[in-house]
Formats: sequence, structure tokens, C-alpha cells
Amino acid sequence: MSETILIVDDEKSLLKALRITLEGKYGVITTETGSNAIKLFQHKGPDLVLLDIGLPDMSGIVTLKEIKEKDPDAMVIMVTAVEDVKTIVEAVKLGAYDYLVKPINSQELFLTVKNAIESRQLKNQIRLLQQADIDRYKFEIIGRSPEIKKMIKVAKKVSKSVDTPVLIVGESGTGKGVLARAIHYSAGKNPGPFITVNCGAIAKDLVESELFGYEQGAFTGAHADGKKGRFEESAGGTIFLDEIGVMPFSAQAKLLRVLEDRVFYRVGGTEEIEVSSRIIAATNIDPEKAVEDGLFRKDLFYRLNVVKIEVPPLSEREDDILLLVEHFMDYYNVKFGKGFTKISPEARAILLQYHWPGNVRELKNLLERIILLEDGDTILPGQLALISNVDEKRNKVIGPGVTDACLDYEKVTGDLIKKALKRTRGNVREAAEVLNMPVHKLRYRIKKFGL
Repeated sequence: MSETILIVDDEKSLLKALRITLEGKYGVITTETGSNAIKLFQHKGPDLVLLDIGLPDMSGIVTLKEIKEKDPDAMVIMVTAVEDVKTIVEAVKLGAYDYLVKPINSQELFLTVKNAIESRQLKNQIRLLQQADIDRYKFEIIGRSPEIKKMIKVAKKVSKSVDTPVLIVGESGTGKGVLARAIHYSAGKNPGPFITVNCGAIAKDLVESELFGYEQGAFTGAHADGKKGRFEESAGGTIFLDEIGVMPFSAQAKLLRVLEDRVFYRVGGTEEIEVSSRIIAATNIDPEKAVEDGLFRKDLFYRLNVVKIEVPPLSEREDDILLLVEHFMDYYNVKFGKGFTKISPEARAILLQYHWPGNVRELKNLLERIILLEDGDTILPGQLALISNVDEKRNKVIGPGVTDACLDYEKVTGDLIKKALKRTRGNVREAAEVLNMPVHKLRYRIKKFGL
């Protein structure tokens, strides 16, 4: 279906000529008045408007303003008999895409219309991609474990309050950044920019200028015109301060003022700048211990700690491991054109037995590597050799007489735990060492299997 153009002009001969010129390639609607143009725009939804500035009932400028109020993304080309710079500037400020001067050259007409239509299509594509990002991050966090359900419940509540700071705590690779994006994109239809600052990757003497920007000549090597900081770039959106636990004390003091007063100054500046961003911070260290050790300001911790969300390690989310494996398997199947659909029982046992020190990131990287390099439709135990020495530990506990072929996960795991506990005379910590398993995970399984 071809694009539709609404032509608005009270000069009947020109209106007819424009219709004849354009209707071979586009759908054309015409009218002679501004009031009718607004009605047609609202009901027909044309892709482009050719709008004369001099109309009998209302000026083209007023008509443009009303059209833009109904649709800020409306594509409008102004048509004028006199190249009045002041009027043209006003039209551009109101959002006109371009202008044409009478008498209209047909070649210039086609080129301007073509560019406007392509610009509209590009904007629509960008909008679809942005919406896809929004849909992608709206709490599509994989997991059914109680810990994850609790985490999502708190995050959904806090997403409704843009002014409330959030502190996300968890081990590296648990998905703190994913959770931060989910909070951001669930705020509304137009969540604004999401700006990430890795506080651990910025030189200590550059943290303040990176966060707050700087004025002309603020320091040696500064850009001639100064520079906006990340807080200004994130205006109307979210600034995500990752690895905040390593932020220098001087920057911590300035950040505290931002949180308390919602204002800041650029480095070398005297103008107060208001903060309109949601602030989410994350750390993989225990913030309370960092305060005790004198590595983090106590007052800043209390101000950030209005809402603290703990992201559990994967070792405490056993119910989520296979869900995540299937999710990443589907993702990388599409990306690499593969057809993995199954996980062998032996591979399941290894995946569930492993303690995942690298958390979800490690699991994701593992699945990427397997699906990129391996063939077939089933994930096999041999493909998991890089992550686990489960076989070696199993042989030490139950001996080499059990083959992979007869493995049944729940039975074998239960037998392993029973034998380890028997060998260590019921000492859970020693049994956990024998099984190469965190103590809390072993206790979870003892309870799960009713041992």
C-alpha cells in the first residue's frame, strides 16, 4: 500500500497540478482550508502533509501547530509563495520537516517528498526497535524460585517511584544490570534514556567529570566547549551506577548531595543543574561491611539503601537452572541457526550439581559456546567438561561402578548425599567439601530430598 499525502492549498490550479503530479506514486487527499485539513488529518492519518502557509480561514502556521498537537511525529512540508525567513524559522521550530517555494519545481517536489517519507519510515523503525527493547526488559526475568519471585515483586513496586533510589546487591554475574533495566523500562511508555556508568572502569581522578560533566577550561585537557556528564545525559531516564562500591570518597560526597538535594554542579561550574533521573546503584560487595571497613560513606549508604534488592546467586536458585538453560538454548539456536532441543539426563545432573561461581553469566557463556561449536539436538555431559569435576567427586564417594547410562538425577543425587553424610558421620560441612558443593546448597538438597 502506497503512502498517503494530504495537500492543503486554496489555489485550485496548484492543488490540481500537485494531485496529478503525485497521485501516480502516492495516495492523495486534497482540501482548501486549514480547519478541514485538521479534520482530514485526524480521520485519515496521512503519512505526509503538504501545507500552504497562506490559507483563507486560518494560517498555515496555526494549522501546523494544531496538527503537531494531535501527532508530534506528523511529517509536514510547508508551501509558501514568498520565502519569508521569519515565518519559515517559526514553522521549523514548530516541527515542520522542510519547505517549498512557489512556483514548485517538480523534481524538487519529488525529492523533498521522498526524503520526508523515508525519514518517517526510519522514525517508525526506530520506534519499533525502542518498543522491542522496552518489551524485552519489562521483567522478563527467567525464574520461578521463591527468591526470584520475591525480588521481582519488590522491583515492580519500586519501578513506580522515579525519585526513590535503589540499591541492587549481588555477586558478579547474577544479573544486577538486567534487573536495573527491568525497573527502568517498566516505568511507563516513554522511560527515557538508560545510562550505565561502570564506576570501577573509570580512572579515580575522572569519576566526577564523567558523572557531572565539566565547564570550559575546568582542567588541563578539557574540551574547549566543556562536556555534559552522565547525569545530564540520563535526564528524564535512569542512571545506573554499577560497581558503586569502588567509587572514590570525593565523588561519593557529591553523589550524596545529588541524592539529597536533586541538584549538582559541573566540575568548574557555578550553575546549579537539577537532576531528573532515576538513580539505581549496584555492587557485588557487602555494602555494610564496606562501611565498617571505611571504604564507603555511611551517610551515602543509608541514602541509597531506601530500597535494597538482593539478587540471589545461581547456586541458591536450583529450580531456575534448567529454565535458564532452555532460555539460552532457544536464544542461541536462533542466533547460530542450530537445533538443540534436549538435555540428556546425565547433563542435567551435572548442570544441577555444579555450584556456578560465575552465576547466570557463566551459564549463558557456557550455552553460547556449546551451541556455537557443537552439533546435534541434545546437550551431552561431554560438552560440560569445562565446568565440572562432578564425575571425579562421584567416583570418590560411590566408586566407579556407576555408569552415566544408569544415572537418574534425583536418585543419584540422593545416593551421593547419603553416602557423603555416612562417610563424614553426618557432618554437613565435611560432606559439602566431599561433594564440592556449597554448604547452603547441600542443606537445601537434604531438605528437598527428605534425607
